[in-house]
Amino acid sequence: MNLRATARPRTIAMVLVKLGLSAGLMTFLFARIPFGSLSATLRHADRMGLAAACLLMLGSNVLGSYQWARLLAAVGIRIPFWKVCAYFHVGLFFNNFLPANIGGDIARVFDASRHGPNRAAAFSTVVMDRVIGTVALAGLALLTTLPAIDRFHLTVIYLLLVAFFGFSVILVWAVFHPRLLPGMEGVLQRVGLGALKPHLEEMASRFKSFRERPGLFFALLGVAAIVQLSRIGVHVLVARALDIRTPIHYFFLFVPLLAVIVTLPISFNGIGVREGAGILLFGLAGVDRTRAFSLQFTTYLVAVAVSLIGGLVFLARLPGRAAEARQERRTS
Repeated sequence: MNLRATARPRTIAMVLVKLGLSAGLMTFLFARIPFGSLSATLRHADRMGLAAACLLMLGSNVLGSYQWARLLAAVGIRIPFWKVCAYFHVGLFFNNFLPANIGGDIARVFDASRHGPNRAAAFSTVVMDRVIGTVALAGLALLTTLPAIDRFHLTVIYLLLVAFFGFSVILVWAVFHPRLLPGMEGVLQRVGLGALKPHLEEMASRFKSFRERPGLFFALLGVAAIVQLSRIGVHVLVARALDIRTPIHYFFLFVPLLAVIVTLPISFNGIGVREGAGILLFGLAGVDRTRAFSLQFTTYLVAVAVSLIGGLVFLARLPGRAAEARQERRTS
């Protein structure tokens, strides 16, 4: 059986389902939000406040780049930090504009592998980067949502959050046990990284190097937690720009939980799910539908706007990459 041939229709079907769900949710939400009120809220947004939110988002991305740079160095891939930042933002750009959130990860693997021994080494850093970010997000959400259990009757949601945290811990365990890598062959094939299968043993040795440096893992876990806290700050700045005066502690209660919900691979980049969950959660704090929708959608636009840096980097380097490809063809 040709796995690639069978995976393609399945992938297209999944993308169409996600697009349909996002479109359906946004249609449902727009039908229940007065357009005039929404337009007025967005039109009168404080531009300086939105600029501050963009700067804080950019700062959190630079921290994320630092986290990835430390992982790259751990496997012997030495890249100037400015290039790591550039590659990181290219990944963010593709994550925001491709149907699947792994598009940016694939771009990072290919970019980083140009400076290292092989793609397996680069792939191991992207996997670790994702795992650390997931553990940090799940742990933060577990802590910050705890006070909301009784007050807002979120017991069931909190139990699901505990399950998500357990899943993130299992991810750490799986990454640090190389014997599980042969089972990843099918996964790699489905996400377009089937060429990495011959390098599974190399990946195992790279993961072993992470396992032998627990201090690095916990240090970067702290960096990832700061990144997540920065994203809460972005929400606060966007809220103030939209003249939403909800007390700050509600953002600590709800934003990490929202981030966990958006990670569920059920919609197109979280569109619709993000806004609907935001309306429900911030509605508990007395924020009306229009403002809650505006908050989530504008925060998403801030993230997309900052990721456009990656798009500019990608376009700027196309001529150079094309020239390199022509040179390689001449010499081969």
